[in-house]
Amino acid sequence: MVMRPARIILASALAGAVGYWLFADTARHYWPQQRDPNRIRFAHFGSYQDYAVWAQVIAAFTEQHPDLSVEQEYVSGWYGRYDAKLRQQALTGALPQVALVQPASFLAMSDQFADLDLLLGGASAGSLAADLDGLAFFQIDGRQRALPVSGGNLLIYCNPHCITRAESHRQRPIARPHPDWTMADFAALARDLTCDFDGDSRLDQFGFWQPRWVYYLPFIWSFGADIMDSARPQWRLRGPPAQAALEFYQAMRVGPHRYAPHPDEISQLIQDVGFLTGKTAMCVNGPWFQPFLAETDLADDYLVLPIPRGPGGRFTRMTWDGIALAEGLSPAETASAAAFIRFVCQPHAQRILARTQRALPANRQARAAFDRDGRDPRAARFVAALDYARPQPRHPAFARIDRIVNRHLRALVSQPADHSPADCLDRIASEIDALLGKIPVSYTH
Repeated sequence: MVMRPARIILASALAGAVGYWLFADTARHYWPQQRDPNRIRFAHFGSYQDYAVWAQVIAAFTEQHPDLSVEQEYVSGWYGRYDAKLRQQALTGALPQVALVQPASFLAMSDQFADLDLLLGGASAGSLAADLDGLAFFQIDGRQRALPVSGGNLLIYCNPHCITRAESHRQRPIARPHPDWTMADFAALARDLTCDFDGDSRLDQFGFWQPRWVYYLPFIWSFGADIMDSARPQWRLRGPPAQAALEFYQAMRVGPHRYAPHPDEISQLIQDVGFLTGKTAMCVNGPWFQPFLAETDLADDYLVLPIPRGPGGRFTRMTWDGIALAEGLSPAETASAAAFIRFVCQPHAQRILARTQRALPANRQARAAFDRDGRDPRAARFVAALDYARPQPRHPAFARIDRIVNRHLRALVSQPADHSPADCLDRIASEIDALLGKIPVSYTH
């Protein structure tokens, strides 16, 4: 039977449509369209304020490089959503040319990022190697797989209105916190600021919001304990200093002199709101808390204090966000993307980021912009804290370590406590030793 021309055309169209549906993605994968080397895809995350400040950086870059354009691929909110998107793009070969990274996705995806050592040397690159803090945070086996952009350390915020209320309630002066305070000074102040104003046997104001363990790291280190070996992944939260750090942590919430709230006493409150409303007088937080407070009634009143000095000295936790270049780009694409990365790490762009006070600039030449050229003493404390900051340890399984430690610390401060600080340390060490024994790590710290 001979097919009529109309049927032939229809059958051919259907066959073509089915073929396109079945094989178009495969064809695009193996024969991708040629990309414009002058168009840079840049991925980042955060709030609308982060989007706006990166738009400023991009505008400044394109003013210097009018032949190049930068497209923001922005994921709003929590880093976890952005991290998931980056990993999906890596699996499909669709990574943007340039991406912001934090430690978790950086370690998991480091083989997807190009070596940036050439950006740190040579006359055209300036003196980035000498000017940038946090370079080691983004090195894998001695190779620079990302460059630090901005970072945050942790200090103590204090609401002075809580001190005034506590003085009225106790009918005596309460000593203000001072820059060289100790752990004993901190605990005494936190207890003084914990009050039952109406005498109903329920606490109305707490001295401190008990931090999760990664925010408690500055206390652990200041007690003289450590968590991971710097040369090879080995769990080190053991011994008398570690026990003293956990006893201090437990005393915050357990016992007659406690000063941190239980979850049922602060239902539906998060740390920032608890501090802002005066439910908790002090909390551990980073520089990113300052822009939030600047828009509140506390803008001119809150205090920023160093981490209290402990038996082991004074330390704080430092983390960095980095910027990475996708592997496998054409030479022209690499040159364009590298120009943007270099610009982001140089003083002009770093000052734009620093002036927001959301994070410390990685480039030391831009640091004065963070504390408004010395006019903001609270911001200056974050700059000064870089001298006693330690980087949060890197490990591919750090998220799992985080869950293990948090689970045991929740048991430690439950009512009644499920086990002692010594038992808690043993149980944490047993689980994490088993975990680390199963995970080979190829990079060096």
